[in-house]
Amino acid sequence: ATAIRQGTSTYDSKVYSLPIDADYMATVVREDLAGNTTLDTWEQWVAFAESQNGTDMNGDGKPDHGACIALGPAGHFSVFGVLMAIAAPHLQLGGTPQGAFFNTDTLEPKLTAAAMSQIYPDAPSSFSFETALALYKRLVDVAVPGVSAKDAWDYFKNGSCSTWISLPGFVYKTQDTKFGTTNMLTRNVPNATMARVEAPGVPCPSRSTCPYASDTSSGLVSRAPFLATSGFGFAISSKASAIQQQLLFELFTYVSAPEQSNPDVQEWTVSDPFRLSQLDNETIADLVERGWDEPVARQYLEVVDATLNHPNAALDLRVPGLGLYMSSLLDATDSYVHGTARRRRAESADAACEAASDAWQAIPLQLYGQEPAATNTQLDIYRAQLGLPQIVRDTGGGGNEEIALIVTAAVGGMAAAVILGAFAFWIVATLRRKRALERQAEATIKKQIVSAVDALKEIQAPLALIRASDFLEIGSLQSHEALRDKGVLHFVDTTSQFIETVFTRYVTVFFSHQWLAFGDPDPRGEQYAVMVKAARSIAALEKVPLEDIFLWVDVISISQSCRSVQTLAINSLPCFASLLKYFVTVCPTVKHADTGAVCNKASYHERCWCRAELMSFWARNGTERMFYATGGSGAARRSEVGGEEPEGMALEPMAPEGVTESFVDAIKVFHGSLSCCRLGHAGGTACCDKEELMLPMLGLYAEIYAKRDGACKRINDAIEGHLDEIFPRTFEYCANGTTVQKLLFGDLVTVLRHDIDQAVAGGRTGRPLQIGKLQQGTSKAADAPIPHGTKHGSKHASAGPRH
Repeated sequence: ATAIRQGTSTYDSKVYSLPIDADYMATVVREDLAGNTTLDTWEQWVAFAESQNGTDMNGDGKPDHGACIALGPAGHFSVFGVLMAIAAPHLQLGGTPQGAFFNTDTLEPKLTAAAMSQIYPDAPSSFSFETALALYKRLVDVAVPGVSAKDAWDYFKNGSCSTWISLPGFVYKTQDTKFGTTNMLTRNVPNATMARVEAPGVPCPSRSTCPYASDTSSGLVSRAPFLATSGFGFAISSKASAIQQQLLFELFTYVSAPEQSNPDVQEWTVSDPFRLSQLDNETIADLVERGWDEPVARQYLEVVDATLNHPNAALDLRVPGLGLYMSSLLDATDSYVHGTARRRRAESADAACEAASDAWQAIPLQLYGQEPAATNTQLDIYRAQLGLPQIVRDTGGGGNEEIALIVTAAVGGMAAAVILGAFAFWIVATLRRKRALERQAEATIKKQIVSAVDALKEIQAPLALIRASDFLEIGSLQSHEALRDKGVLHFVDTTSQFIETVFTRYVTVFFSHQWLAFGDPDPRGEQYAVMVKAARSIAALEKVPLEDIFLWVDVISISQSCRSVQTLAINSLPCFASLLKYFVTVCPTVKHADTGAVCNKASYHERCWCRAELMSFWARNGTERMFYATGGSGAARRSEVGGEEPEGMALEPMAPEGVTESFVDAIKVFHGSLSCCRLGHAGGTACCDKEELMLPMLGLYAEIYAKRDGACKRINDAIEGHLDEIFPRTFEYCANGTTVQKLLFGDLVTVLRHDIDQAVAGGRTGRPLQIGKLQQGTSKAADAPIPHGTKHGSKHASAGPRH
């Protein structure tokens, strides 16, 4: 598994051992007591333990404990492991290479608020060791006092605790039936059940802050399972003789090979699952044969898989002086955590964190004897543990410049020394700048991809809808503000609220159309009449009254006066379009009031924003509920949504023959025309609407590609051969009579596909992508200023023939 390769087998990106075991802090709960309790975060975990503390959990008439954790004389390792299991997700947000212990640029411990704010300036204050320490103290207060890891195991299997944090070997022995019918816990306490669950995490506000966070019932949660010791591996000393090395190598490869190790990890050995082949369906079958229930076996392996292959898994510390780091941390926090149980509680959490940080910063000097070399030496070792390259340092004539001086000695002459020294310095400086730019580019690309995924997960502005019955009463397309003041609009603030309160109870319709004048969407009421007929037809299709249908229409649903709210709503158009049940393109053949141009199906499909709405709905819902409404009698049939064709049908299926080449042409969003382009982007001072659309469209493709073998297979297959046209690398930007090529998607699609493939394959997709050398997407998104006087019509309207 990914984490085991990093934790036990590699150092400085080189392989030094063969893995034979995986270790981490496993989190276990009494399933019969927890029921449906949500345990996604450490706050929820501790609160559950507190709620159970003092109750009789095993029927012996005595009060039991909220937690079983190592606290006593069994050594610092197990105690340190529990504390760091809670602390890791509070200290590491951006992936395993960031590490959970130190700033990877300075070796400053991540134990104080100041240290964390330097690394994660945008993260909430809850991401801190102080927060984790307070949670740990609360757990200690409800735990069995003073017990070792072995004693904690005994207490849990005898039913005396509601939660348990321990190494996976103890947990497996308790959970395993060993060819019986029940596990240790159930044999000791009838009807008691246990479950190994994913390590809890910390609530996070956004994926830009926590790129590896999980969507849970509690919201976005950033996890960092702590790989305590990571396990162990076999290595061979270079001092061994050739014959000894050969014999040991043959022994180690035999023991670690799947044929031997796969059965071993199902026995009560020192070895726990560490290979991917030990987490598959065949293993589930083996566990069922041992007496496990199939759902329990599947959950157990899913949790192990999620732990060992988590992209934000936190590696244990592997540096000289490990014992000093563990003991000094526990000593510095002891009086705060244990209080009168050991000594008077005289310190706050903040003071304990500062004391621990000071103790850690003093350790390199104790080990190596001279600064700054001591800190630099330890930092290089720590970075090598995480697979990070060594830092190139200026050493006043040593280091990189020393190479040039060696060459100079061979050439001879003072002038040559000066020239070569300067040349070497220039090379080093150039390489540093190049690497810094590549790191910055990689960070930007990753952030853009995270933002793209987030763009379709949550609406950026309230979704405003109008009941079809009210729509028929208003008599024309009226502005958002006018209808809001009349009290006929219904607002939904979040995607989840929409699904819970609207989508599951009512029929929803997205009306997509062109504007028929520069300042008025429907000056003659022609499109309104078609929308009325379409609403009646959908009521007939669904066999529901008009009161049970909600409509979205741009001029009604988007603010026409407040520019900031309008911008947020316009940028949410792809999300709005994809959420509703029906998509109806309103396109009667009429003339534009200002230009005299004919507006119809063809002109509708020329518009970039119309294409974006169409693409957004289709990508999430398919073509079954996509219709044209032209004002004539349509050909929609009830059979397409179940039933007979009603009389007076005013809807025409948009894709009666499925997804044809002409349909694919219609969803090439960025080939559509835009009013901002026609108006010259305010003389080059405003971004193009295509730049605003880039992230939502990329997020849409992320969904399609991630589900390409399942729900989105037909959609993915339809666009796979057209990616360069649907998601172009660049676009033409026109201003002041000049046209230039600007970045649009850049290489984001390539990186997105690579990241999804990596996630599916557990990081095993060949050579890593050199993201820092690729092109990011457009640097200008939806934050560009809107020129004064711009209305939604100028973005979304038909201004005549495509230009």
